[in-house]
Order: sequence, then C-alpha cells, then structure tokens
Amino acid sequence: MKPIKWTLLLTFLLLAGSVQAENYDLAAFIELVKKNSDDLKLAAKELEMAAAQKREAWATALPKISAEGNYRRNLLETYLYVDFPTADGSLVRQKFKITKNNEYTFTAALLQPIFSFKVGTALRAAKQYERMSQFIFQASDQEILTFAKKGFYQALLLKRVWQLKEETVKNARENYNMVKKQYQAGLASEFQLYQAEVRWKNSIPEAQQARKNYELLLYNLKTLAGLALEAQVDFVGNLEKVPPMPEPLSFDRIIENRPDYKAQLWEQKLRRTAVAAAKGEFLPTVDGTFAYAFSAQSDLWKLENKNNNFILGLKLSIPIFLGGYNIAQVQKAKIELDKSRLRLQKARKQIATELKSIYLRLDEAQKSIKAAESALQTAEKGFQIAQTSAQNGLITQLELKDARLQYDGARLNWYLAVYNYLDAYFDWQKAVGKVDELVE
Repeated sequence: MKPIKWTLLLTFLLLAGSVQAENYDLAAFIELVKKNSDDLKLAAKELEMAAAQKREAWATALPKISAEGNYRRNLLETYLYVDFPTADGSLVRQKFKITKNNEYTFTAALLQPIFSFKVGTALRAAKQYERMSQFIFQASDQEILTFAKKGFYQALLLKRVWQLKEETVKNARENYNMVKKQYQAGLASEFQLYQAEVRWKNSIPEAQQARKNYELLLYNLKTLAGLALEAQVDFVGNLEKVPPMPEPLSFDRIIENRPDYKAQLWEQKLRRTAVAAAKGEFLPTVDGTFAYAFSAQSDLWKLENKNNNFILGLKLSIPIFLGGYNIAQVQKAKIELDKSRLRLQKARKQIATELKSIYLRLDEAQKSIKAAESALQTAEKGFQIAQTSAQNGLITQLELKDARLQYDGARLNWYLAVYNYLDAYFDWQKAVGKVDELVE
C-alpha cells in the first residue's frame, strides 16, 4: 500500500474513533479525579486512622469492665491439718477435707481511672493528630488536583502539537502533488520534486510520534481519573486564553491558606504535647476498682457451698525509679519538638522562595506569550508569501519548507508559552491555597 493511502487510512480511523469519544472539560475531569484517585483514597485512610486513634485515646479515660468464669476439677483431695490441745495438755492432729470435686468461680470487675495525667495528654494528642491529618489530607488533595490540572492542559497542548503535525503532513502532501503536476508539465525540476517528496515523507514520522506522546499521556490521565484504559476520551478546553497575572498577596495571608504549613503547625503542637506526656510518666496515677466475686464447690454437678462478695478498692501507683528510662523519653520528646520547630522555620523560607520563583515564572511566561504572538504573526505572513511565491516558481521547495518550519515552530512556541504560563499559574494557585478555582 502506498504511503498516501496509509495516511488516509490513519486519518479515517482517528476520525472514526473520535466520534464515539467521551468529552471531558476541566471541571468534569477534576470531579473524576476526586472520586477515583487512588492517592486520595490512601490519604483518606489516614483520616480514618486518626479517628481510630482518637477513639483509642478516649478508651483510656472510660471505665473498663471485665468478667471471668472458671471451672476446676480436683482429681485428688486436699486437706487442712490442725493441732488441737487435749485435756492433759498434749496436741492431737486432725485433718479436714477442704476441697470438693468441682469448683466454680465467677468474677466481674470495673476499673475506672480517677487521676492520670497520661489520659489527659492522650486525649489532647489524639485531637491534635486528627487536625494534623485533616490538613495533610487537604495538602494531598491540592497536590493531586494541581497535577491533574497540569495534565489536562498538557493533553490539550500535545493534542495541538499532534494536530499541527498532521496539518504539516497534509500540506506537505498537497505541495508534493502540486509539484508533481508541475514536473509532469515541465514547470518543475526533478530535484524540486524530490525535495517535496522528502519533506512530505519526513513529516509523517513526526506526526506519528506526536500522536504517540498524546496517547501515552491520555493513558496516564485515564488511570488518574479511574477511567478504563480502552475508553475513548477527549479533553475539551481552551488553550488560547490565559488568566491575568495574579496580584501579590501578603505572606501571612498565604500561609493561613496553606494546609501543608498548617499540618506542620499542628505537628509542633503534637510534639509539645508529647513532651508533656513524657513528663507525666513521673506523676502518680489513681485507679478505682469495684468487683463482684462468686464461688461454689460441690462433689456433685450442682452449685453448692456458695460464696458472694463485693469488693471496692483504690490503687495508687507512684513511679520512683525506672533506670533513667523516663528521663530519656523526655529528652527524646524535646528533641523531636526542636526538630519540628526547625522544620516550620524551614517551611516558611521555602514557601517564600517558592512564591518568588512562581512570580518570576509567571512574568517570564507572560513575556514569552507576547513575544510568541508577535513571532507567530510574522511567521504566518512569511509563510503565506512563500506559498504564493512557490506556486509562481519564484522560490525553491527548500525555501518553502523553511518558511513552513518557521510557521509551525512559531505556532508550537506560542502554545508552549501558554502552557508554561498555565503551569506556573497552577503552582501559584496551590501555593496560595486556591486550587479549587478553575481557569475559565
């Protein structure tokens, strides 16, 4: 089959597949990611873990009730030996059977912490851990949604690249057919015909590579959104408009909207509570107990010789010396607290640097868009003149090819400049905590 037929067949198949494709705009794609992202599901599990730890902490403050029943079969008899004095002052030893064949016991006990510094710190730590986990989840959510936005517009970019490459193949083929007719009419040389054919055939692999890049990205985005890999999808969006340059915001306002920074703040609070918990190991604890005890003994299979008792008690525990273990735990907790403070200071510096870098990228990308627009207008006019000149035989096919390459390159540079601006803009949204805002 000739190359021209292969190109027509490829175009037909692509058009046929796109007819049945499901279209997704940015909002619809983001909703799919929120619903189906495995990374977000994993982050949500951390929230469940925090809730479980909170319940675990409350369990240390609530009463504990336990019950236990036992049955024991005595295979031999047990006796009690007692020496009794007689009338003449001598002692007579007598033995008494004190066990039965069957023994039954049942106990139920209630244990209630009355005073424990560890219980209070555990409850406080559980609440702090839950808050920290919530902010970690929000940070993960913003990270994934930012990645999804970039992927969406990268798909639009690669789709445009593919379309431009297909247009290049089409124009090169049409130019070859025109030169071929001119050659047959004696108006073009064989060398010109050869140049047109080479240019056409060289453009085909570039279009195929562009298509491959686009489809590979589609596979990754479908995986991110939980779509079937064999599903026909198409992303619909605007790559011609960009949002305006954002106004600088105060640093304090920015960090108030950053969940990753808030997570580190709550980590510091949690570390401070850990220091208090470690010191609490030096303090005494008081527990109250209330128990019921029942027992019975019988040589038969029945409950006889019963005993019932209710027991009320207090337990005071005072740690005196544990070989320096408690001191080491306090020291370790203080070190972790100092590390969290250093991480928080480092995070503030990193956020300030990140914001500065983003604004520089935005400014550079905005200038690149303006320069690319000007270059595109010039390249388009140059290519239109080259086309007319080539049809009239005033320039060679090589010169026409150069003009076309300059025009295609200018279009790609413009799309790339737009994408670079959007890429920096999405990073700005994440940096200031405005990920939920979509680009119109």
